Amino acid sequence: MRGEAIGPEHQAEMEALLGDPRVGRTLAGPFTAEQVAAQIAAHAAHWEHHGYGYWLFRDRESGETVGRGGLGATAVGGPGGTEVGWAVAADLWGRGYATEQGAAAIGVAFDVLRLPEVVTYTMVGNAASRRVMEKLGFEYQREVVHADLPHVLYRLQSWD
Repeated sequence: MRGEAIGPEHQAEMEALLGDPRVGRTLAGPFTAEQVAAQIAAHAAHWEHHGYGYWLFRDRESGETVGRGGLGATAVGGPGGTEVGWAVAADLWGRGYATEQGAAAIGVAFDVLRLPEVVTYTMVGNAASRRVMEKLGFEYQREVVHADLPHVLYRLQSWD
């Protein structure tokens, strides 16, 4: 895969991804075009403020949109935290793309940004994301409430 910082030029692709009810169920969606535009604006502002953020990932050969993932500042799990997140197009689930997106983000977090730790979280019932988190080495911490919904919080303090 190859990633590019999410910007307004990705509106249609992000609408297709985040508007899909299957993907939406994992992210408290699905999202409307207006909600997607607001997320894109927030991603762009995050890149501007922090120098890192979320990427739109494409298949290197076909150019097909695979999903979006990356790093985001978060207070979930404590102030000053950095989240590793991902979402994969539903038709591509089960092919290892979420793990690849997560690993790319972790690599940037630890190898480039030299962060001491990262967190990730998902809704309690999202077993697929929880498996990815554990495969990437994250350790379960506790249940938390995020966006008024029950989530599970995982933490990673080093990456080997």
